[in-house]
Amino acid sequence: MCFLRDLGGATVLAESCTEGRQLAYAGIECEDDEQPVGALFEQRRVSGEWSDAALVEEESCLAERRQQIDIPAAAARAFQEMEIAPSDVNVQPPDGWTLVNVDTIAFTDTTPRTLSTSLFGIPVEIRAVPNTYAWDFGDGSAPLTTTDPGAPYPAHTIAHAYAKKGAATISLTTTWRGQFRLAGEPTWRDVAGEGTTVSSSDSLEILEARARLVEDLYGG
Repeated sequence: MCFLRDLGGATVLAESCTEGRQLAYAGIECEDDEQPVGALFEQRRVSGEWSDAALVEEESCLAERRQQIDIPAAAARAFQEMEIAPSDVNVQPPDGWTLVNVDTIAFTDTTPRTLSTSLFGIPVEIRAVPNTYAWDFGDGSAPLTTTDPGAPYPAHTIAHAYAKKGAATISLTTTWRGQFRLAGEPTWRDVAGEGTTVSSSDSLEILEARARLVEDLYGG
């Protein structure tokens, strides 16, 4: 088997090639505002052996193929299979320690995760957008669930005061909603379903500050 390119610029899989000159298909003519899309072939692996290439869809113009398949449903499946990079967990104070009864600040980023792919030969973009955040501060208190990603000091909105010294790890569960758009289009459209990621901070040492009298170094 080999890949061949026809005069329209689309690449498809052919059963065989003769000195690299045999075309996989003759090509089609499309309107000026349409894009030619090559035929779609499929191979399946059964018991370690690949099947022959089977034709799934004939070559067509992009506008025609959009009408033939359920792109939102295909985009929803692609979103569910997408590997979403977990949210970062940022903590202040930033040096791995905090104090009892003092606000420990947490925040994360809101950057969407984007995947460029194709669905049935149609180029699309799939993205995951953060939707909700569940903060668990690791001391047995109830998690805080919010749509607020937090912010660094002094504009912070997510904070927690630990009641006793020890150690804790802050974990964040983020739910993501899916969207898609056809390549070149400006508008994102929602898809069904949601994704979930879990991330954690480094271990946090919780210290207890104590006041004590010291010698007056200035002799007062």
